[in-house]
Amino acid sequence: MICLAVNVLLSLNNQRIGIEKAQLSFISFLIWLVASFLIGLSFNLSSWIFDNDKWSLREQIIINFFVCFVAWILFYFLLNDLSYTWQSFGIAVLNFVVVYVIAYGRYLYNLWLDIKHINEQLKKKG
Repeated sequence: MICLAVNVLLSLNNQRIGIEKAQLSFISFLIWLVASFLIGLSFNLSSWIFDNDKWSLREQIIINFFVCFVAWILFYFLLNDLSYTWQSFGIAVLNFVVVYVIAYGRYLYNLWLDIKHINEQLKKKG
């Protein structure tokens, strides 16, 4: 929805900012609405993966990585008018890996700290 707001603001063509002057085509609105829905759906699916207790943490991370990767690539090329080159694909993959490592690296670090804290508490009681 942020992209939708930016699109509306850019449609003002440097005019005074006012909602009465902003124009957005209905098709553009629907595209951004569907894109927002799909992004939310991919986040929901990604979080559901970590709620599944039948899988090990390694399996959860691998499945989550590929679900997020597919969503990232699809949205990347959709937002870039489906223009595809090997260079743009490489950039998309590199961007995804960096973002994923930052996000889930932090998650795993916090998980490690929690496990360390639990182990220390167990040693004190034992």
